Amino acid sequence: MRSLALFLALGLALAAEFAAFTVEPAGDQVVDLTTGVTTLPSGGRLVDAERGLVLVADFIEYKEGAFVRAKKARLDQGKVHFEAGALDYRVAAGRVRLTGGVAFSAPFLKGLKADAGRLDLKARVAVLTGHVASQDPAFTARTLVADTRTGEVLLLGDFAYRDPGLGIELTGKGKDARLYLKLAEGKEPEARTAVPPEVLRRLTAFLKE
Repeated sequence: MRSLALFLALGLALAAEFAAFTVEPAGDQVVDLTTGVTTLPSGGRLVDAERGLVLVADFIEYKEGAFVRAKKARLDQGKVHFEAGALDYRVAAGRVRLTGGVAFSAPFLKGLKADAGRLDLKARVAVLTGHVASQDPAFTARTLVADTRTGEVLLLGDFAYRDPGLGIELTGKGKDARLYLKLAEGKEPEARTAVPPEVLRRLTAFLKE
């Protein structure tokens, strides 16, 4: 009886967790009962209500509570949007890898593209790498780290940033070059090469993951 009660309690806990994870297939669903992996060959829409995520993709493969893999995907978390050729979401860790070309937009940043990226969904921090380029504000960089909650952005490595207010271009060369941006919707960006120490420690920590 004790084992049965434990099994039922565990089942209810898992059901509560999975209740926040809903899928709307665009076509057929293929379920592998051995592995627990479900494939949506025609893609569809997946919602992770716990983390406020909405994923729409042309192809989705997932295992509840474990992972989601998608192709030609768009991922929304509130007003922050990502698009990628391929996406790998590790549910328990709350981390996403984006490959095959990435597009990123937020109320404070528009038209940003990069080769690849990764997201920490709990911290709401994005790391983008490879040919990073943004339209508004206008900049390029080797690597970008963005706190999507605060609008704090670090440009790392070779960078070029055009200040919209002053009309001048700030540049940096080499792996140690960096620029701090404070961005907010409807406000002029704040840019400086002297990065606040707390911000530098907090955001560069995500480069190690």
